Amino acid sequence: MFIGANLVRKIMPLAVATVSSLGLAGCFDLSQKVALHRDGSGSYAIAISADGIVGEGLGRKHADIDIDDEIDAKGVTTVTHKGDVTTQTKTVAFRDLSDLHLGDETLSLHVIGQDGGATKVAFHRSFRIDHDMRDRDDERGFARDVVHSIFGDHQYTFALWLPGRIDRIAPVKLGNRAITPVVWGDASGHTIIWKMPLSDMLLDGSIDFDVDFAANGQFHDTQTLPGKHHHNRHHDDDDVD
Repeated sequence: MFIGANLVRKIMPLAVATVSSLGLAGCFDLSQKVALHRDGSGSYAIAISADGIVGEGLGRKHADIDIDDEIDAKGVTTVTHKGDVTTQTKTVAFRDLSDLHLGDETLSLHVIGQDGGATKVAFHRSFRIDHDMRDRDDERGFARDVVHSIFGDHQYTFALWLPGRIDRIAPVKLGNRAITPVVWGDASGHTIIWKMPLSDMLLDGSIDFDVDFAANGQFHDTQTLPGKHHHNRHHDDDDVD
C-alpha cells in the first residue's frame, strides 16, 4: 500500500486491480494526524483502517504502509483490531517540522507576533496530489468513476492538535464545498478534525488547512522539506503496471 508522493498514481492501479479481482470488498479509510508541542516538536501519524481482504493484509506480520522517504525508517508501526476492522498506524516523532521529508504535503509554522506571554503562530498544511491523468478527459473521467465506485463510501480524516488557544480556522475548500471541522479542547490545547469522502480528497488534488493559534512556548518559522527517495522507491514502477 503506497501512501506518499504521487498518491493517486499508486492508488489507481490498486483500485483497478481491486475492481477486477475483488469487486468492492475490502477498501479502506485513511487518516492522518499531526500533534505539535510547545517546544516545536511533535508527531506525525498516518493510518489505514480496513476490513475484508485489505484488513487481513494490514494485519499480516510483514505488511506495511509505505508512507514515503525516511518516515519508513524512523516510524513506529502498530496494528490494532476492533471487530472486523484492522488499523495499521505508522507514527514518527520530530524535534522540528524541518526534520520531516514529505512528498505530497508541506507543513509549516509562521510566527505572527506576541500576545502578552503567548506567541501567535500560523499553522499551514498544503496537500497536493499529482494527477498523472489530468491531461486527458477520457482518462480523467475513468479515474473519477473508478475512485468513486471503490472509495465513495470511505473517509479521509485529518486531525490536528495544537497547544494553547485557537484564534482562527480558515475554511477548507473541497471543490465547491467547505469542510467544517469538529473542535474540542481546554486550556492546554485543542484538537481539530476535518472529515471528508476519501474519493473526493483523492480527486480534488489541492487542499489547504490553515489555523492560527497562540500558546506559551518556543516557536519559530519552519516547514517540512521535500521528500527524499526511499531506498526501495526505485522499485515503485516495477510494483504497479
